[in-house]
Amino acid sequence: MMKNTFLKIIIAASAWIFAWCKVDAQVNFALDFQTMHLWRGMEVADGVVLTSDLNVTDRQKRFCFGLWGGMNTQASYKEFDYYLSYTKGNFKFSLWDIYNFSPDADYNNKEAFNYKASETGRFIDATVAYRWSDKFPLSLNWSTIVFGRDRNRANESNRYSTFVYAEYPFWQKGGWDISAGIGGAFAICPGKDETGNRIRENFYGDTAGIVHLNLKAVYRLSVCQMDFPITLLTMWNPQSNDAFFQVGVRVLEF
Repeated sequence: MMKNTFLKIIIAASAWIFAWCKVDAQVNFALDFQTMHLWRGMEVADGVVLTSDLNVTDRQKRFCFGLWGGMNTQASYKEFDYYLSYTKGNFKFSLWDIYNFSPDADYNNKEAFNYKASETGRFIDATVAYRWSDKFPLSLNWSTIVFGRDRNRANESNRYSTFVYAEYPFWQKGGWDISAGIGGAFAICPGKDETGNRIRENFYGDTAGIVHLNLKAVYRLSVCQMDFPITLLTMWNPQSNDAFFQVGVRVLEF
């Protein structure tokens, strides 16, 4: 039933997007190389990672529908996501349908259209973001996994794992943009353990708390009137006692 409903939604959305493209829309594409894939305190994939983003927006860039894909050179990491977003002023709302179908996954990674909550390998992540102003460029993000691969131990209900993140750019000069960020995670409905005691584990860690600290530097390299932003990202996870250093470059954008 869920599969048929999802297919109907995709068909209806596709028809709407094609009609929209004829009126007031533009297509955007970006291609990035990274030394690893980091996300919310976690190393999702090691090795050289290629990511691509194909999206359609209106000319004011308020509405956006996109397809995002990633894989590494060892083919041990594979991901294909759909996303929708709406931006109004300093507010942005986005909804991501995330499907990591890496070969060694310990969950269902072979049924792309399985949307049964207790079986699917997907998860749907909803984010509300707000950025204050150019004079005070603090950004805040609240992200909650609202469906899918975020279940309690008994696989009876969703934990609604939530990641709250704040970022502030503190230095801009000579093509450099340097910022710092901090992120914490918790589960709204974490569930209970085998003895009936409430537990604090969530999608991002074993307990509620800080799971992400980062220092990010972006340098906008210009070659032959083309920009190749280079990103240097240092990330720490105090809870898992991990530290990572990632280098990324955007090699194509139009």
